[in-house]
Amino acid sequence: MANELMDRNDGLMDVSDMMGNLMNNFFGPRDGLWESARHNNSIMRTDISENDKEYGLKIELPGLDKKDIKIDYSNDKLTVSGVLSSKAEEKDKKNNVVRSERRYGNYSRSYYVPGVDENKISAKYENGILNLILPKSDESQTHHIEIQ
Repeated sequence: MANELMDRNDGLMDVSDMMGNLMNNFFGPRDGLWESARHNNSIMRTDISENDKEYGLKIELPGLDKKDIKIDYSNDKLTVSGVLSSKAEEKDKKNNVVRSERRYGNYSRSYYVPGVDENKISAKYENGILNLILPKSDESQTHHIEIQ
């Protein structure tokens, strides 16, 4: 399973880093727009653990509401998707809009997680972290085989 979870961009600079470096070199330090674009690429960062009985996933989904998250498991593939929709508006003392920002996006990520008992999967979402427990099915338990 470790090979399936390997970061495929390991050692490579992503496009937002390249654009940020270009903008820094040409215009000076980046503003908040470039920083937010860079951080949007990091949504759904995941920690995965495994033991003899289950897989555990902790997925960062900051800014999403529980109702906007969908989880599916089929054919050894777990898919987590979400819809982000947020608005922020600031007004001055005269009630004039000083700043208005919106963020929208659809996010989805799939994980290869074989041999899971689909009926016992549990999920909890709290403080922007989705915690999933995927118990292994009895058929998928690893058995040590002695060599005679």
